[in-house]
Amino acid sequence: MRLRFGDLGFEVGGSGLLEMMLRGGRLAGLASRMVGAKPFSTEIFVSRLSFYTTEEELKNVFSPFGAVEEARLVRDNQTGRPKGFGFVKYSSQADAEKAVKAMDGRIIRGRLIFVEIAKE
Repeated sequence: MRLRFGDLGFEVGGSGLLEMMLRGGRLAGLASRMVGAKPFSTEIFVSRLSFYTTEEELKNVFSPFGAVEEARLVRDNQTGRPKGFGFVKYSSQADAEKAVKAMDGRIIRGRLIFVEIAKE
């Protein structure tokens, strides 16, 4: 069994470790602090975008998964051109999760994009 706590992953051979964590064993406090430390985000990070992608296009591509509050591309300070990655903010966590599951590994404008929950 594989357990994930934020960015950390643990392999568990049997149910002993999991049971100890859930029933207040020595690791239970650490696990609950790790899980509760960062709430699920409504913002997703999209990378490997075409340099010709627009913010309007980004919003349109991700809007089928829920109400998009904001879609923004990160731009070069000197040239103003997109750097090939951006963020999409949804009104709910469920919509953000749907978008990640549906769009990660898709091809947009001839490029394989990566989509994940944005880190703070």
